[in-house]
Amino acid sequence: MSDEAGGAGGGLARATSENDVGPDPVIGAGIALFGIFLMGVGGALGAHYLFNFGVLVAVLGAVLFVLFVAVTALKQRRALGPTPRASSPDGGPAEQRDAHD
Repeated sequence: MSDEAGGAGGGLARATSENDVGPDPVIGAGIALFGIFLMGVGGALGAHYLFNFGVLVAVLGAVLFVLFVAVTALKQRRALGPTPRASSPDGGPAEQRDAHD
């Protein structure tokens, strides 16, 4: 049985092909972790340039992580197809109201 992403009810695993899956967010997280490591080493050695480079690498890794998560979510949403939107009784789009109104 190959229902890896959700067991018996994992419809997403069948809806997306291997080529539709976005880049792995772990890449960005790993780059950010490496940048944090460089920051620690640079701070311990008093090497300010190494620390600053570590900050740059960590921020770049965080940006890549967020970008990869967004790309993966968009590809999965596109693979599942459009979702029907609920409409109000008067035929216009549904208006969401806050519970405090």
